[in-house]
Amino acid sequence: QSTINTTQCIMKLLLSTTSAFKCVHQRFHTRNYFANHLLNRLVVSVPAPALLGSEQTSPTAFRTFSSTTSRDPSARRPNKICDPYGQHGKPLSNSDASNQLSLLEVGWSLDYPETKTEDSNQDGNPSALMKEYYHENYMDASRFASIVAAVAHINNHYPMITIERRLMKREKAWRVVTSIKCRTETLGGLSFNDFHIAMLIDVEAGREDARKLFLEEKDSLKKHI
Repeated sequence: QSTINTTQCIMKLLLSTTSAFKCVHQRFHTRNYFANHLLNRLVVSVPAPALLGSEQTSPTAFRTFSSTTSRDPSARRPNKICDPYGQHGKPLSNSDASNQLSLLEVGWSLDYPETKTEDSNQDGNPSALMKEYYHENYMDASRFASIVAAVAHINNHYPMITIERRLMKREKAWRVVTSIKCRTETLGGLSFNDFHIAMLIDVEAGREDARKLFLEEKDSLKKHI
């Protein structure tokens, strides 16, 4: 009787193990099926980072990729087929840029082109997003520039960083300035990525150790001797 009970227990264990393997096998094939299905008909929408947290997201703030659509390797700038910025190959309009500007810290401003070129937008849209920081000395400016460079490298979007000891002729004084200029060259203007980078720079500039590198504009003049 004991041997029969043991045999029955072993049989039940084998059956349950077989059922478990069968279930895993089915799930594996089901998962593979859906994975292949998604790869064959991939349409992914990703919200632009600058709009994360907003209740309403503009339709233009989504990036769309489709594996069933051929790429245009000869395109000079992003278009509807190759659209990494989710803007159909066009820079942000003045109204869209102004709305994004309101999300940033005080000090950022929109820059407009003085002269129009072949690559500049023709609709009066802003060409860049800019901000200046003032420092006690050149070394503090270079430290802050390194922080901005790290943000740019990590996020693979690169603003122009300029450090200068600026002569203020009227005040007869010097001012050490770091200028940040965000711009998406391939669009000939601004993208949501520029505002995303600006937000990240605001975050880093607000840290306690970074705040020690800045001066208020009124305190930044050094009398020329």
